[in-house]
Amino acid sequence: MVVRQFGGRFPVISLDELEALFRASSVELGRRFGARRVGDKYLLPIQAVPWFTLIDLGREYPIGGLIIRGVVVDGPVDKPWLDIVLGFLVGDYVVGVSVVGRRAVGCRSRPLNPPLDLWDLPRGLDFPRPVAVTRDVSGNVVDVSAPMDCLAGLGVSPGSSTRFLLVYVGLVSVGGRVFIDLGGSSLLAS
Repeated sequence: MVVRQFGGRFPVISLDELEALFRASSVELGRRFGARRVGDKYLLPIQAVPWFTLIDLGREYPIGGLIIRGVVVDGPVDKPWLDIVLGFLVGDYVVGVSVVGRRAVGCRSRPLNPPLDLWDLPRGLDFPRPVAVTRDVSGNVVDVSAPMDCLAGLGVSPGSSTRFLLVYVGLVSVGGRVFIDLGGSSLLAS
């Protein structure tokens, strides 16, 4: 499972878990990954999807006023293909920031699909695809907070709560080159 405690340094994607998922038998899908059989497919819970990393914040926090300051993105943050989502998991949404290697464009909303360079997905598996609502930022040190002005009309209120920070990158190939460091980060809740 790709659930971590707050703090430390880790890769943006777990290549070991991805390889294990591709090699898993139907029994291992249930035991190791917590997949449930639904019809002729297995449904993976979000914490078992290798291109998502969940960071446990330790308890529930309301997203309004929640900020994680000083998140370090260690890697080639100036590349135009870079797009890393760092956001709070709220139901079917991930609200936060997108660290981009190009000019920041403001608010964006999109489903978090399997990585673009993952050509063949394991057959018979279905994955959660939460919708990311993010504000673009650039640089290698960022603050993560919910973009409240971008959430209008989605039914996500400032009082909605979260326990997890989700990290997502749309390319498997950056797995060994881009890391997130929360070692010097601080969590502030108002």
